[in-house]
Amino acid sequence: MDIDCDGVQGSSADDGRCGSSGDTQSVTSFQDQLKSYGTDQKDLDANIHPYVVFGNVGTKKNWPTFDAQKHGIKPLSVMAVVCGDKMFYGIWGDENGDDGDEAMVGEASISLATACFGDDMNGDNGHDEDDVLYIAFPGSDAVPGEDGADWDAKNFKDFEESLGGVGDKLVARIEDTDSGASCLWPGTWGMGLLVASAMAAMVV
Repeated sequence: MDIDCDGVQGSSADDGRCGSSGDTQSVTSFQDQLKSYGTDQKDLDANIHPYVVFGNVGTKKNWPTFDAQKHGIKPLSVMAVVCGDKMFYGIWGDENGDDGDEAMVGEASISLATACFGDDMNGDNGHDEDDVLYIAFPGSDAVPGEDGADWDAKNFKDFEESLGGVGDKLVARIEDTDSGASCLWPGTWGMGLLVASAMAAMVV
């Protein structure tokens, strides 16, 4: 789990740990959609909102891309993140561009990383083990929208808890299969297939 500090900078929730990040940007990918909700929150705040950087975009030669929207995943939709023997709800809040040396998956906001692995997480220090599971859910019912989440929350706990109404219903879709490699659940497509490292879930 790499650490992402993009979005609103210098809020009351900012404890300075993002200061060591060398690639922080002041906006996230879906800022305009969040603004359209009409809340006081003008962009995501990595220190408050548990968001996942999901998808790779770019035009560099041989740069691998992944467009989650082509698989029915909606911006600002709820995701489930399993980490450190715990599960938290977050949202798909940003994308990885081609400004780095290589394409990446598995970045998460510093608030989510802290909930998973503690205060040692900072802008330049993430979690190195390959033991984090990110689960995205296709369909419009995965998007909490303006009224389904407390976008104006002042801390991680309040915002993450506000996702429970949507998140609990989404997680209830998942059914174990004999193979153990994938999960099948009834969704807005009729049936959706969640495959690790492919469409809707990634172990990184």
